[in-house]
Amino acid sequence: MNHRLFAALLLAAAPGVFAQSAEEWNAQQSSLDGLYAGIGGGGTLLIVPGDHAFGYDAELRLGYSFNPVLQIYLSGSVDGASLSGRTFRCGQIVAFLQYHLLVRPAVMVYVRGGIGVGLSRDVVPDSTAAGLAGAVGIGVEFRVAPNLFLAPEVFFRNASLSTQGIDEDVRTVGLQLALLYY
Repeated sequence: MNHRLFAALLLAAAPGVFAQSAEEWNAQQSSLDGLYAGIGGGGTLLIVPGDHAFGYDAELRLGYSFNPVLQIYLSGSVDGASLSGRTFRCGQIVAFLQYHLLVRPAVMVYVRGGIGVGLSRDVVPDSTAAGLAGAVGIGVEFRVAPNLFLAPEVFFRNASLSTQGIDEDVRTVGLQLALLYY
């Protein structure tokens, strides 16, 4: 009987705990317009033909938020791992379009996709390999301050690199934690 009473009280109190005035909600939404910036990092599985290894990821983002739903930004990222006893790093500079599927005061769910260029000096020694790169991700943003969000994300990156007649596809699957500012 006590469990039922507790559940009823919890349900009755929930609207008051999560209630927010329309003015507060509109103020928070308007604060999501303008400068968009982020920094993140995490773990990855780096895959090249014939080899793969767990490694690291780091990313910087800078762009513009048009409204709470749509952002466009430039991202610079580096993925690295130790493949067959050698260090391998691949960088990407990608233009992203990010779209929020769910926008709430405390939590937002987004998908993002972008295209750009991939670079690596580890495909062939003393030569920079370059090529087309693309990336996608899905994540959740949790508000930690009025304009600051903590965002775990699952992502996939692909770069088709070429140098001196050698072609190599580099794929990265990872989990990243980013700090985002609107």
